[in-house]
Amino acid sequence: MHPNEPAFSRIPWVLGRLGRRAASLSACFVGVGCGHAAAPPAEGPAAAEPAAPVATVAPIMAPSAAPKAEGPPDELVQAAAGFVKFFLHDECTGQYPPQPDTCAHNRVHEKSFIFGGKAGTVYDVTLHVRGIFEPTIIKGGETPDPAHPYFKVGGTVDAKDWSHWHIEISEPKQTYWLNHYPWFSHTIYGEDFQTTIPVAAGAKVVVRVIDGNDRQIDNAKWGPDRYRVIEGVADKPLAGQMLSLDVVSVKAR
Repeated sequence: MHPNEPAFSRIPWVLGRLGRRAASLSACFVGVGCGHAAAPPAEGPAAAEPAAPVATVAPIMAPSAAPKAEGPPDELVQAAAGFVKFFLHDECTGQYPPQPDTCAHNRVHEKSFIFGGKAGTVYDVTLHVRGIFEPTIIKGGETPDPAHPYFKVGGTVDAKDWSHWHIEISEPKQTYWLNHYPWFSHTIYGEDFQTTIPVAAGAKVVVRVIDGNDRQIDNAKWGPDRYRVIEGVADKPLAGQMLSLDVVSVKAR
């Protein structure tokens, strides 16, 4: 501005410049562009990233809490119902003073049932076998599982004066011995194992113990091998000897 020019004479020029600047700014705002990239649209909340797959581990359950689908179907369980929660107890009927670690008993105990299922079908039945037995000796036969040499398929009793526990199946006809040991002794053994046996629909099943004399080794007498229990079945030591069976699985061939 000239030194002698009044300040108010510049007002129209300033207002003109301000008007043109405002118009230019207005054009920027409506997207005409002012030499810069357009501002990005306002961002909303960030979209959530897809969740990564999570590996699942099936819980380990107690047998009573296991999902029903894990067991055999109902119709198969029904076919093998005679084996479910089976218990046979050779009880003491009195004392036998000449041998204080024994007791008097009845020589034969047995239970039998007819296996169910569809006629003409053979089933592979896996049993959980638990027993408290004295030993016997079985001649011949087969030992299908070397880890459980006391379980024999087929064969005959070598000494009739010792209790021999067994399962007889009429079809396919076979005898399964449960307490074979290499020698006799006044010992009570505790067995706990699984085995699979074939059983045809309609077969007769007999679970039996036979002794040739009137006394047996008694689990309730004192000794390092005595006072055995079967958890969930005989939680306190019982006198005499006993067998528990239950079904693990049933499959039709």
